[in-house]
Amino acid sequence: MKNKAFIFDWSGTLSNNFNCFCRVCNLIFQDLGKEPISKREIKLNFTLPYMKFWNKYIPDLAKEKEQELYEKYIHKAGEPKLFKQVDQIIKDLYSQGYKIFILSSDPISKLMPEIEKSGLSFFLEKVIGDIHEKGEVIASLVNEFNLDQKNTFYVGDTSGDIAAGKSAGVKTVGISWGFQHKKVLAASRPDFLIDDIVEIKDIVLKIKS
Repeated sequence: MKNKAFIFDWSGTLSNNFNCFCRVCNLIFQDLGKEPISKREIKLNFTLPYMKFWNKYIPDLAKEKEQELYEKYIHKAGEPKLFKQVDQIIKDLYSQGYKIFILSSDPISKLMPEIEKSGLSFFLEKVIGDIHEKGEVIASLVNEFNLDQKNTFYVGDTSGDIAAGKSAGVKTVGISWGFQHKKVLAASRPDFLIDDIVEIKDIVLKIKS
């Protein structure tokens, strides 16, 4: 029997850390001698894989250098909290038999302490950080945990997340409160586009019916 699952992006989806990211972004720009950019510009242009975003502004920036700088500054950018009702939704999904995973491009050194503080660890099947290409990782989870692709949902906040979920053959849920502007996210045509995490309950009900 195959398993049903929800796979969540972390930053901007469950963790309210957009302002932290903006600080990190402009600290990296400053470090590399570039002018800072606005939060609106970040929302319009940020996507995954994340090097598409960085190379838009700094074409010769290597992924290894970006990772070095990101890890340097992310620990100085503040301690984000979960969005409201995230913990309740995770608990509800767990109680209904969904396997729950978290994927993130954030470094493990930052991601794991945040998850520990969030109180969600008990409900999570697996957490993976330091990811650049999420589609490959989602596909590997489908195989490793024998997931039913028709009842497995990848929830993220960028068009890159939606593309990753589609490439792995799972259902995609775009959320409008994250890093990317809603109109950019909508253009990627997720299976579901929601404005509040509690709407995940409606998605589950639709699948059951």
